Amino acid sequence: MFRTRVVTAFAFALVTGASAPGLADEPPNGGPRRPEQPTSTTTPATPATRSDEHSAPNNAAIAPTATPSGRFEFGSYGRVNVASDLRGRTGRDADIVAHGSRVDDDSYAELELRREDAFSDGIRTRIVTTLALFPPFFHFSGVASDRLAVRQLYAQASQGDWTLWGGARMYRGDDIYLLNWWPLDNQNTVGGGVAKAFGETSVALHAGMQRLDLPSQFQQIPSPTPYSIGAANVTVLDRPRTVETAKVTHLMRGLSGATASDGLKLALYGEAHQMAAGVRRDVALQSQIPLPQDDGWLIGSQVVYFTGVRDTYAAFFFRHARGLAIHDPLASPTTLANDKTSRGAHETLFALAGNFEERSFGIQWGSYLRFLRGATESGTSLDRYDEGIVVVRPQWYVTDHVGIAVEGSYQARRYGLLDVATDGPLSASVVRGAILPYFSPAGRGAFARPRLGLVYAASSRSDTARTLYPRDDPFAWRSSEHYLGLAVEWWFNMSSYP
Repeated sequence: MFRTRVVTAFAFALVTGASAPGLADEPPNGGPRRPEQPTSTTTPATPATRSDEHSAPNNAAIAPTATPSGRFEFGSYGRVNVASDLRGRTGRDADIVAHGSRVDDDSYAELELRREDAFSDGIRTRIVTTLALFPPFFHFSGVASDRLAVRQLYAQASQGDWTLWGGARMYRGDDIYLLNWWPLDNQNTVGGGVAKAFGETSVALHAGMQRLDLPSQFQQIPSPTPYSIGAANVTVLDRPRTVETAKVTHLMRGLSGATASDGLKLALYGEAHQMAAGVRRDVALQSQIPLPQDDGWLIGSQVVYFTGVRDTYAAFFFRHARGLAIHDPLASPTTLANDKTSRGAHETLFALAGNFEERSFGIQWGSYLRFLRGATESGTSLDRYDEGIVVVRPQWYVTDHVGIAVEGSYQARRYGLLDVATDGPLSASVVRGAILPYFSPAGRGAFARPRLGLVYAASSRSDTARTLYPRDDPFAWRSSEHYLGLAVEWWFNMSSYP
């Protein structure tokens, strides 16, 4: 029944005016916003060209009237990869760092149904429902399971320089496309936010919560019912994580002159994380396990220079986090301090990204350097490491619709453990080269989509990198890996960014 209703809803959206002109294509997971064409939360700019770092929708296309007027919109982001390892198995991700090259990422897709309305007094509203489709798909399992997730379900209202929203939302800023990663602000919570624009400066505040189905955050046990036979499940542990964020963004346009399209985007960002104390029940021993209150914070900044021409930009990111905030809200700490909290954990990160295009040539790059120390008070731990990656992807536009890209990357991780073979820190590395010929119906451009192409990648891992895998994993036996297959990616008419 649920599947039928979803299909019917999206079919209705397509019939009643999907993909109307004037709205930008905001891709979600894996499709980033162009930082060289920044937008505010209240007065979005109309995009000049399509990009993986997309601009916000142009709400100005809906003229306010005395009576409500609006339309339904449909959008989608998706990537589908299928590959062989040239040894009879399917190709798989060969990264050893937290955020590796996207050339061998898993397939993923999102479907968005959106209602846009305009009311009197200049009020505009947006109601968004975004469903995600996760692999493995039916073709690789033979099981018709619904691997769906509600990624977004929120309502937003704007009037003048003010914007309010509430619900479940992917709330994030700019990403590094080649790494499929948002290095600064990337929230997935149920909550709400408010934003105010002051000319070229905007201030945005957000608060929300999320909870994982993990022993440290949630537990239900059967308990006898008082006036009937049997038992009912009772929640004895309920510890959601609460997250508050604040972001200030300032744009400086026309650095080269009054009519120039270049500029700077500057951003300051902060987070606060809290998790309340709780008690977990050990059913086998009939004992109580106290879980103390935990918290953390994060600060960061971003500087982007954009030319306004052919998606050319350069971006720098910095962030420093303490305590619970070093862990993504959709992840749980792997180690804790002696007092069972994340106190003492810290992380410092620097990242670079950019794109340059001139005539028939283009080049993208992305990199980061990360220093992470878990909460464990032990001097040696897998939760204490330094890691980094550098990815460069030059490409040649053979024609307006045919291109070929090559990618080179190096990634490494050094642990706070002793390597008995070298009597030094345990250090692992992977070197990868890839070639990606493609067809682009939308024309030239690193962020022009859809794109259909081939991908071949060869990875060489160090001897230490092989030791990171279980003994029976083929990656533990081999020093080299192949990945040959098809890759398709698209995005259009999405609104996944504030």
